[in-house]
Amino acid sequence: MNLNEAKQKFSELLLNTKTESREDLINFIKNSEEIEDFISDSHVQILESISEELRKVIPCSGILQSEAIVNLDDPKTEHIDAFLFPDDVLDELCDEGKMSRHYCANCGSKKTQKLDLVSHSFSAWELKWLFTKILPPISNKVLVDVGSRLGCVLYAAAEYTDASKIIGVELNPDFCALQNSIIEQYSYDKIEVIQADIRTQEQLLRSSDVIVLNNVFEHFLSQEDQVKCWDVIFGNVKRKGQVIVTVPSLQESLDELNGQLPDNWVSEIEWQLDEELVPDECDLESLKSVHLYQVM
Repeated sequence: MNLNEAKQKFSELLLNTKTESREDLINFIKNSEEIEDFISDSHVQILESISEELRKVIPCSGILQSEAIVNLDDPKTEHIDAFLFPDDVLDELCDEGKMSRHYCANCGSKKTQKLDLVSHSFSAWELKWLFTKILPPISNKVLVDVGSRLGCVLYAAAEYTDASKIIGVELNPDFCALQNSIIEQYSYDKIEVIQADIRTQEQLLRSSDVIVLNNVFEHFLSQEDQVKCWDVIFGNVKRKGQVIVTVPSLQESLDELNGQLPDNWVSEIEWQLDEELVPDECDLESLKSVHLYQVM
């Protein structure tokens, strides 16, 4: 059923509803939590549809041949993109023998240990939680995702928010092409993808309202280049009220570089995680790794 057909059916439903009950029906549609849940879940369905489209052209790891990952050959680590391969899809791959969650500690033996699974994206359900439960409202604000790769943060921002502009900065031209194909296919008019090194985007960093940094430098750059990227962020993200979303925490990222946060730069925004409300599809540990900061 397309949109016009759905509108026709809805008009018929109203006409066939007793006059004295029509107002109650309209109020139900406007205010019902069931309708809200349905609308919210429809966004997840769209994101999952995008994921399915991307799985046709992206390897299981979510890594393209044209990009370099630091320590990619570590036998104890497997790169599995959570947006491309949610748990149910990953389970199917494991059942088919195409993927494993374990590695052999002693080659040839039955002694196995769990792999350290690294994802460079949020899952569809984690994105829903991020934009509906964790982030403050970002209506009429500019969101920038640094290292947007597959673009999942951008698509989720378009689905769940009224941000005025949603911008991805991605150095890899292949990822930029993939993002632009999805943007065109789904008519995401508010999304723009810039192929650039974030170190050349000082004005964009200064003018943005929300900046997303999800495992953005650690797995892709040398420590020297990571330090340079952080220096650009420190020097340009300093307008009071700007919000920064990071995975992992800022301090954890800087500890790896023996670096320190600038004095009086940001304050962390505390957010409450009601674990009982988190759906099974969400990875609790992934959600707990999300940190919010506000520029002071």
